[in-house]
Amino acid sequence: MGNFKKLAQKRLFLPVFSMILVMLINVVYDIATGSAPLSFFMISIKNGVLYGRLIDILNRGSEIAILAIGMTLVVSASGGTDISVGSVMSLYAGVCCMILAGYGNVNVQEYAHPLLVGIGAGLLVTLICGVFNGFLVAYMNIQPMVATLILWSAGRAVGLLLCNSQIVYVRVPSFQKLGAYCGIIPTPIIVAAVCVAIASIVLRYTALGTYIQSVGINKKASRIAGFNSAYVLCNLRSLCRSCRYGCNLQNLFSRYQ
Repeated sequence: MGNFKKLAQKRLFLPVFSMILVMLINVVYDIATGSAPLSFFMISIKNGVLYGRLIDILNRGSEIAILAIGMTLVVSASGGTDISVGSVMSLYAGVCCMILAGYGNVNVQEYAHPLLVGIGAGLLVTLICGVFNGFLVAYMNIQPMVATLILWSAGRAVGLLLCNSQIVYVRVPSFQKLGAYCGIIPTPIIVAAVCVAIASIVLRYTALGTYIQSVGINKKASRIAGFNSAYVLCNLRSLCRSCRYGCNLQNLFSRYQ
């Protein structure tokens, strides 16, 4: 019992336990429906790409994983939840697609403006949104959920307005690469894995990681130790806004709230 208590206190215990429980439920479901007991774990190659339930889960969940990285940093530093993530993702996609397709166009085969211009404009908009939310939380001392309620309400509306309330399709191969395959592996899985690795390195081996963890553990103590807590919080929200939306380019992600 003592060893189990020590194990339960580990940081990764609950996520790993939950993942194992979900897998066991899928095994029970497969047995109940007459399928092979381990069919949930089967991975094969079809049409030159990886195929299987696990691959589908990792592929479809990669966007959420990238978003969760930024949310984790914000929660660890401020202790609050940002409820405007889905709306700002929609706003980013709206700005990017509008610039790439041209205002008023909904289905294009070539760019109206260079790809990097569209991506940069979207990142700039999300950076401004992050500065706005960070200022309200860090300097105005507004509770994060209340502060982000503004963009939660307005972000999707502005994104839809930019696209004339329609989904914009940019059917250019270079634009679709991040949603396609790299060899046999779905590109979103690779992007999500790289983002997780970068976030881990930043938190463990950089000064920014020290700032984030110190402010999150005790904001007053970190301020006394010489850290500008408000500055760290404001800039962290701005940074997370930019990086976590950088790979969401093809749709209006208003469902991610």
